[in-house]
Amino acid sequence: MIAPLDDYVAKIRAAVSAKVDPDFLVIARTDSRAVLGFEEAIRRANAAIEAGADMAFVEAPQSKDETAAVPKLVKGPCMLNMVWRGKTPDFSLAEAEAMGYAFMILPGVLTRTVVGACDAALAALKAQGRHPAPASDITPQQGFRLSGADEWDAYRTRFRDEQARAAE
Repeated sequence: MIAPLDDYVAKIRAAVSAKVDPDFLVIARTDSRAVLGFEEAIRRANAAIEAGADMAFVEAPQSKDETAAVPKLVKGPCMLNMVWRGKTPDFSLAEAEAMGYAFMILPGVLTRTVVGACDAALAALKAQGRHPAPASDITPQQGFRLSGADEWDAYRTRFRDEQARAAE
């Protein structure tokens, strides 16, 4: 269900009025393209910008022309959501920037990559009956470092040293 325009704009105004950190961005998303059409999505994005939103997010433009038109028609910065095999045609970061998008998100890129790698590793384990070679052949120590082990070791050492000093 798409909220009536007045309710949508009121929610944007409420979010803008609640901002306490000037670095916090209010990104106004509208999903109205799928239900009410492209023109209404642009109208809502402009209403959100006028209500104080820092950026507009027109979800799921459905053609290359629509995608390119959004930053030209919206009177403020725009965000593009790039989902692999989603409704929006595939564009690179450079192409999105050239069209005028200020920001682009790729929300599934890591999740889909990791889940696919996990499925492949489990299939190899099942087929071979042994630990398969990882797609990215890193040592256990490199894996720990990539997971933040050095930072956690610093915390552990700091608190161990504080405990030793307190016991003295």
